[in-house]
Amino acid sequence: MKKSRYFSDSIKSYIDEVDDLLTDSEGKSMLQKRLNIKRREIDAILPMIEFSPEMVAVAFYDAFRFKSPEIMQQIVLSEPGYSSFLSWAELKDQLTIADWAGPLIESSLKAQGGDAFLVATAALEFLRNKDTHTAPEPEPEARKERADEGDEDDGEEMDDLGEAGADWLAEQGFDSLEH
Repeated sequence: MKKSRYFSDSIKSYIDEVDDLLTDSEGKSMLQKRLNIKRREIDAILPMIEFSPEMVAVAFYDAFRFKSPEIMQQIVLSEPGYSSFLSWAELKDQLTIADWAGPLIESSLKAQGGDAFLVATAALEFLRNKDTHTAPEPEPEARKERADEGDEDDGEEMDDLGEAGADWLAEQGFDSLEH
């Protein structure tokens, strides 16, 4: 499915966040328990919509059903701040919203940027549902080729990530591991 750069990047982060909530270290399913915690703590986590909206958006997991795929497609081709990006007031009537999500929506609308956050969250849920229900699983050979393509750069990326992490720790006052 075609999507703007904003939603191409955001859906990856959103899916990663959902994946993080799925199981505990022993492999036990934790999704519903962790979602319920996020939902109860919505007011405390809403300030995160400025820098990590996907961490808040997961609270709306399975909150929406979509009456108009065409309108949702229009949104995912756009970005917050663009004239083609609908407001929550324009979008909400095109959704069926789970009853439990009502208080979360009310809280979100009170937060700065909450209107665009809700529209983006609905779009992420739309993409998550589209990607999981309609996207065919690639053939085993295609998956292997994609995995092989990324192998060459993995070492460099890990070195860069390790260096960035060490720099951040040093900035926080921790001693460097390099002696």
